[in-house]
Amino acid sequence: MERTEAHKLPRIVLNERRRRAVKMRLNGATIAETVAQCELGWSAVIRALQAYERDDWKAVPVPIVGRPSGSGRQLTAEQEKRIQQLIKDRTGAQATSVDRLCNRRAAYRC
Repeated sequence: MERTEAHKLPRIVLNERRRRAVKMRLNGATIAETVAQCELGWSAVIRALQAYERDDWKAVPVPIVGRPSGSGRQLTAEQEKRIQQLIKDRTGAQATSVDRLCNRRAAYRC
């Protein structure tokens, strides 16, 4: 089987492979067999088994890391909607030729 890079896999796929690896090891498979069947690296198989031994099945899935989505926002939801509406109103066919000329002149000044 061709090895894939685990960090590029979706979390669901990676978690399933980790669960399969732990089951295989508990059933007596060697690490080499587990690595070949689950398409994980040696260290990933060992870490999954250590997590299982530490906290049972609830520790086997990969933990969620990083900031929550949207936690770095500076604008309120109302401000975001207002800006999006302004952009939508001022682009496309509604923009006048004067607006386009002003934008070009401003760009040349920079």
